[in-house]
Amino acid sequence: LKEYFSTLEEARADLMALWNVSDPKLQELGLISSPDVMKAMYYSAVRTVLTQLIRIPHGDTIEEDHQRNRQLIVNYIMDKTGAIQRVERDGKSYLQLTDFPAMKEGVGMLLSELMRIKAEGDYAAIKVLVDKYGVHFDPQLRDQVAARYTKLNIPSYWCGINSELSAKFDAAGNLTAVSIGYPRDYVKQQLGYAAMYGVQ
Repeated sequence: LKEYFSTLEEARADLMALWNVSDPKLQELGLISSPDVMKAMYYSAVRTVLTQLIRIPHGDTIEEDHQRNRQLIVNYIMDKTGAIQRVERDGKSYLQLTDFPAMKEGVGMLLSELMRIKAEGDYAAIKVLVDKYGVHFDPQLRDQVAARYTKLNIPSYWCGINSELSAKFDAAGNLTAVSIGYPRDYVKQQLGYAAMYGVQ
């Protein structure tokens, strides 16, 4: 699948989460608090297609695989199911999710097709999908979103510091407790990861 493989894999990962989040077993196991989690994830998937445009200040082409995957998912679902619609209000454009069951159907359709493409190594099919739904965007929409975003005075990119878990063991080597820490030094944490996972 050549240059489209990473986009396909990112899309499969997101689609698996979007598909499985509504499984009642997850709530039964206490992993999902309510069906509202699915709605929040679906809203976020739709919203991100607009907000990610501020990271592409020039042109009309998406190069990064995560961004292509998000664009692919939303544009495919808009086209195939109508669950998402672009609306204009007070001179501003929005993407509106209007039908959760139809969005889930679209998620399943695209996931199924990506699984088939990967299994068969269907380069022609992934090229058509990504080129049609994941590569190009309307630069006027990007400019509008960027102007709206600037008023919020928040950065285009941000990074988080991961919490760190520490295990405690008794004399016999049995796990007795796990504590969570919140480090404050991003650089130190990243250098720690580099030391842990780097090639010696």
